[in-house]
Amino acid sequence: MKDDALNRLSVRRGSELPWAKLDEAKVAEINAIVEHRNALKRELREITNAKLAARYGVHLRTIDHVTTGENWGHVSCRT
Repeated sequence: MKDDALNRLSVRRGSELPWAKLDEAKVAEINAIVEHRNALKRELREITNAKLAARYGVHLRTIDHVTTGENWGHVSCRT
């Protein structure tokens, strides 16, 4: 379909389509969740094993062994 400014007013979009399973509110919620997820990813990207090793005063490999369960595997994550 040709992009025509006058035709845009008569074309159904979004929840106006009979087969639409989402509506504008749900799409806005999805976009907000994705943005929040992406913000968390950016924040957590800065928490590296090297930074954890420096914080706790241990070698990087010690943190690697802890995270893989090779050492301290009997300790579960507290949530």
